[in-house]
Amino acid sequence: MPAKLKGLIDRTFLPGFAFKYKGKGTIPEKLLQGRTADIILTMDTPPFYYRWFQGNPVYKQFKRTILEFCGFKQISTTYIGPVMNSTQVQRDKWGRLVSNLAAKV
Repeated sequence: MPAKLKGLIDRTFLPGFAFKYKGKGTIPEKLLQGRTADIILTMDTPPFYYRWFQGNPVYKQFKRTILEFCGFKQISTTYIGPVMNSTQVQRDKWGRLVSNLAAKV
C-alpha cells in the first residue's frame, strides 16, 4: 500500500473514532459497526494475476486489518486494471463503474 494512503488511514481510523479499548483488554470495541464499504483497487497488474498469483495483499490488509477491525461487515471490491496500457474507452468504462458505485451512497 502506498505510504501516503497508509498515513491517511492511520490518521483517520483513530482510537475513539473507529475503535476503543475497554480497560486492559486487547480486543477493541468496534465503533463503526453497521457500516459497509466498497474497496476500489487500481493497478497495472491484471486483476486475475494480482488476486490468484500475488495473493491479493492490499485487499486482505484493507478488509481484515482495517475495515473488519473497526466493525465494517459488508465489503465489496472492484479491481481496475491494468491501467498503464488501457485505452480511453476502457478508462471511460471504469469511470462509469466508479460513478455507479458512488451513486449507491
